[in-house]
Amino acid sequence: MAPGFAKLLRGTELTAIIICPSNPFLSIDPILSIPGVKTSLSNCPAPVIAVSPLVGGKAIKGPTAKIMGELGVPVAASAVAEHYKGLIDGFVLDSSDARFADSIADRGLKVKVTNTVMQTLDDRISLARDVLEFAVSLR
Repeated sequence: MAPGFAKLLRGTELTAIIICPSNPFLSIDPILSIPGVKTSLSNCPAPVIAVSPLVGGKAIKGPTAKIMGELGVPVAASAVAEHYKGLIDGFVLDSSDARFADSIADRGLKVKVTNTVMQTLDDRISLARDVLEFAVSLR
């Protein structure tokens, strides 16, 4: 892990750490497997929030759903939240998956339900605003 990154994770400057809606197995796990990253994220004073890469049981793009199916993992936002359990403080769920909010919360995670599909600049701004407001509420 880069020394500057490690120092940042130990500090108090961060408002939040956001795991963007990316493939947890193909994109995020390789980062988490770098020695020290997962432990540093777990110990970071800022809240760690993941945004679900699934909407309505489907990946918006990429092979997330396919990989989950091949690994025998249910293709559901709740399974992504479970995958990150112990690492994240909060989970952002698309409105179409709101039915999973209670089961995710029962696992000890705070949940924010909002629109996560980003087709326009306004969609991106809205999601960023919602995630940052969620982060502030978790501090």
